[in-house]
Amino acid sequence: MEIDTLYKIRFPSRKELAGKNKLWRVLCKHYFSRYVDKEACVLDMAAGYCEFINNIEAKKKIAVDINPDTVRYAGADVQIIRAKSSELEGIASNSIDVVFISNFFEHLTKEEILSTLRECKRTLRGGVK
Repeated sequence: MEIDTLYKIRFPSRKELAGKNKLWRVLCKHYFSRYVDKEACVLDMAAGYCEFINNIEAKKKIAVDINPDTVRYAGADVQIIRAKSSELEGIASNSIDVVFISNFFEHLTKEEILSTLRECKRTLRGGVK
């Protein structure tokens, strides 16, 4: 099954997405913002429908996902990189301040998780904080 078909079957309708977006707006404003400097470069790994990356305040926002539809949901200020989480050659080393990952690792093998974490460490300024 193609990844875009899988996403359409598995994930919520536009109405449900609107509700999730409202929730993420509150979470970002009242919780996550304390961990993300407004001048930061933020990477949202497996961004999906971009609920987090669209709602967090940051100078530079990057969404990574293999889903070709992710670009349709990203805000105008979000750079989309269509890639596997373990293959982030398009992101420079030591260029990211915050990596956000949610509801993702359970879909990966142990080796894919380790490869993803290595890529996160490589891209983070000063490594893992």
